[in-house]
Amino acid sequence: MSQLLFNITLIISFMFAASIVREQIISRVEGIKRYKMYRLIYYGCSYGLLGSILMIYTIKIDSTIILDLRFLAVTIVCLYAGIVPAIIAACIIGVMRLLLFGITASGIIGAAAIIVMAFLSGWTVRLPYRPFIRFQLMNSISLLCVFFSLSFLFKDIKHAATIIIYLLPASFIGGCLVYLVGRYIYVSRVTTSQHKKLSKMFSVMIQNAKTGTMIETPEREVAVINQTFCDMFDIPGPPNQYVGLKSNQLFLSHAPMLKDPARFLKTVESTVYSKESIVDEEITFINGKIYARDYIPIYEDHVYIGHYWEYRDITEKKKAECDLRKANKKLEMLSMKDGLTGLNNRRSLDKQLEIEWKYAQEEKEPLSFLLFDIDYFKAYNDTYGHIQGDECLKEVANIAKSVV
Repeated sequence: MSQLLFNITLIISFMFAASIVREQIISRVEGIKRYKMYRLIYYGCSYGLLGSILMIYTIKIDSTIILDLRFLAVTIVCLYAGIVPAIIAACIIGVMRLLLFGITASGIIGAAAIIVMAFLSGWTVRLPYRPFIRFQLMNSISLLCVFFSLSFLFKDIKHAATIIIYLLPASFIGGCLVYLVGRYIYVSRVTTSQHKKLSKMFSVMIQNAKTGTMIETPEREVAVINQTFCDMFDIPGPPNQYVGLKSNQLFLSHAPMLKDPARFLKTVESTVYSKESIVDEEITFINGKIYARDYIPIYEDHVYIGHYWEYRDITEKKKAECDLRKANKKLEMLSMKDGLTGLNNRRSLDKQLEIEWKYAQEEKEPLSFLLFDIDYFKAYNDTYGHIQGDECLKEVANIAKSVV
């Protein structure tokens, strides 16, 4: 039993070592197809090596028959890497079985059995069950293969059953431990890989953003800064050189560019202190630039982990808004004027009368306006024509405005 427990310890230690080596070597291979190919070969060869090592620390039943947990190396690699690495591992183990212990009947049966186990494990891993159930099924199938191999070699089912009963608890306990360790390594690797991909995508997104972005740690150290931020504030050099610096140094460096530097720095400090989100806060620079600033405090599971700043150049937008207001005001003024005389029209009268009426009510003041007509104007139009009539109206309007 102690030898079987040593087998289990050896398997678990090898799994951690194989995972570390994989991260250092296989993960650096460029290209998806090459990565997949190297990954299959790596797992197949490494777990084939594990099975071979297990045979060195094996239990001798007689001069030709040995017993160990090498099948766990095949089942675990099949579960997490697939049937191809399992078959590669099984073939290596089978060849090593013959090389280490000679080409005998038991050696050939042992080599054939491990390869059969690999194919059966590959079939089992496709079943629609939870990973733990599939692994235990593969474990059970492997024990059955061992049982049939021993029965054939001993020509005695009872003797074979006795050995299997001895092997069963070690196989089950070892299988559970190996599964849990494999699951831990697999989940950790997948999580780490996802984090790396997300981090890479996030970095590309930030660095190529058209807005100036800076992320600080809770201690106000720069964690992320992009080129747009540096360009907006005339900060020289590549942005990566500012990572780790106190953000106050960057704010102080570009504060003189502002119309009100003291207010800007005070606002930054109060914003960080309050940790309340701010959107579209306008900041004006001496050169006429106008930036909109957003601030978002970053939390993870209710734990404060940093600050997010984003600056957008809205100078053209504000200019367009100003031009639009001027155009609307001009349009409104035109809508209040008579096109010919330039005098305020009836619409203007109604609007102004509403204002003056309310004022007269509040101040208890009288209200009046003058309405007059041009006598005999139709006769003037008929005599001199409409063009001359329009000129007459303009002249009368000018005199009226000068009198007022």
